Amino acid sequence: MTVEVLGTVLGTAIQGQIVGKVDTPCILDPLLLSMANSSSVVMEEVNITHETGSLTDTRNAYMIAAGVIGGIYILCAIVLSVGVREKRASIELQSDEPVSFFQGLKLVMNHGPYIKLIAGFLFTSLAFMLLEGNFALFCTYTLGFRNEFQNILLAIMLSATLTIPFWQWFLTRFGKKTAVYIGISSATPFLILVALLKSNLAVTYIVAVAAGISVAAAFLLPWSMLPDVIDDFKLQHPDSTGHEAIFFSFYVFFTKFASGVSLGISTLSLDFAGYKTRGCSQPERVNLTLKLLVSAAPVALIILGLLLFKLYPIDEERRRKNKKALQDLREEESSNSSSESDSAELASIV
Repeated sequence: MTVEVLGTVLGTAIQGQIVGKVDTPCILDPLLLSMANSSSVVMEEVNITHETGSLTDTRNAYMIAAGVIGGIYILCAIVLSVGVREKRASIELQSDEPVSFFQGLKLVMNHGPYIKLIAGFLFTSLAFMLLEGNFALFCTYTLGFRNEFQNILLAIMLSATLTIPFWQWFLTRFGKKTAVYIGISSATPFLILVALLKSNLAVTYIVAVAAGISVAAAFLLPWSMLPDVIDDFKLQHPDSTGHEAIFFSFYVFFTKFASGVSLGISTLSLDFAGYKTRGCSQPERVNLTLKLLVSAAPVALIILGLLLFKLYPIDEERRRKNKKALQDLREEESSNSSSESDSAELASIV
């Protein structure tokens, strides 16, 4: 999990620092352009030439950043394919008649704790994706920090990376549900604060660090709770094995689904508000929409997700009981298989 966040930090740092160094020209408001018609033709030609050159530099910066990140992606894929070998379960632990994919999918989707878990994280993931997807525009236009947004995003991811060990200790000490409530909700006061206060760079960085702390919890906790759900499923369906891929893949699917929903909500909201691409300034409705997208909407979605987590039935006591029951089941299967092998060996001797 830490490696995943480190990869996100690396991508944010590479793209943010490469693209952030390029001065991308903005488009003036038509009213300001009409007031500037008295400028000389020579100055207009200079501005057009500067704008064209700046756009070329911006495009080249994005291409360089994409090339570097793509190279890292290929390198990691090679390391994964060459250095990782799959360990198959022993023959004794495999089921004689494997369940089909659709039967396994039906069993997984009818497992209550799994549905409640992914439903809660669907809303909390959507909250943080709305925040991350619109925070750059919020910093640029609403707060006026056009040249600082890449550093603010980097602060969010660095904060997330550095606090993952803390959340790992916290969930082992106080339980996973407690970590969910405290970790994910810790950003809400700061999100409300940044929307209510006037533009302040120091407050913005404080909010970025606080958001990073919650992002770390949102990254870590789903992957730490999914194994508990799988253990509970195995105890309820001891004869049905090999469904771990369905559990993890559909959680990833719902995460990507939340990302698409976040993008659609942001695009439609800003379009209805009158957002002007590359504008030097935005209408007041756009600023209000950005405040809603990075403050009010994430806070509401976090509250809704935490309410759904109240329905999640696997607490620490049930998790420990499931772990002990699975351990006893494995020991029983191991003893049965060893006794069967001893009987077969004795029979062959006789």
